[in-house]
Amino acid sequence: MAVLRKVALGLLLATSAAALLLAALELWNYRQWANLPLREPAFRQEDRARILQDRVDLLSKRVGDMELLVLILLGTSGLYAIVFVTTAYFSAASFTRQASQTVSQIQDQIGLAMGDLRELQEQTEEKLKAAIPNQAPSNQAPSNHDRQIAEIAARLEAWQDQHPTDQSKLALLTDESTAAHLDATAGSELGATLPILYLGFARIYTRSDPARSRFYLDRALRLAPPKSPPASEIHYELACRFAASRDFARAMDALTLAFEHQFKALEERLANDIEEGGQLYELASTPPFDKAINDLLLNMSIGIG
Repeated sequence: MAVLRKVALGLLLATSAAALLLAALELWNYRQWANLPLREPAFRQEDRARILQDRVDLLSKRVGDMELLVLILLGTSGLYAIVFVTTAYFSAASFTRQASQTVSQIQDQIGLAMGDLRELQEQTEEKLKAAIPNQAPSNQAPSNHDRQIAEIAARLEAWQDQHPTDQSKLALLTDESTAAHLDATAGSELGATLPILYLGFARIYTRSDPARSRFYLDRALRLAPPKSPPASEIHYELACRFAASRDFARAMDALTLAFEHQFKALEERLANDIEEGGQLYELASTPPFDKAINDLLLNMSIGIG
């Protein structure tokens, strides 16, 4: 782009100089011929006719030169507009790419930091258990933790199925960092609230970053209480991920675990997802998993009854 701008600038300067030179030449010719007498007493009729014809020819030539000057000016203006718009577009595209790369690098760094914080948490818990083996864990999270989790959960709910802006991306990175800090410092005190946050992060990154989404699902499943509504939702999300990658066997296993305890919200979601266009449509249309889906629906109907 820098070379293109230099070439375009040189071309514009050259055409501008040519237009200026042509304008100066026209001014000089005008001063030379403006006062040319048309009538002289000593001139014969034939001389006056010839002078008149010469001036008509001169005026015609000047009109042609002026047309050329106007064309050069129009061409220069058009070229400048094209170069200006093109360079502005490519500069904006380059800035957008750089911003996306920066956001991706920040996300990767946060992912690494979360892994380090998780290891630190596990090491801290092991040391605490070894130092105070009879200490009972607290069942209530501090109020400031509850407030932080409620605010993050509200933002994650608002960001679902929305195109992220630069501001929301930065806010999302901040919330991920906060969740990692809570996980490292008070994970055992937060109960089922932290897995719900990780589930929200996983849903946001479903399309833009599948690997990060799977990381959050695995972390959420590890922290969620067994046979709880959050655990069932996490298994259901994993089933959708496996079905999207056509790993139907693992998808069916995860779906079975999701409905090990029946939850009305998941039943309604399954009914929609197995329809055409749904996340589990291919799973429900592929033998022998179609029969397994029917059996699961039948068991739920019996359970409801």
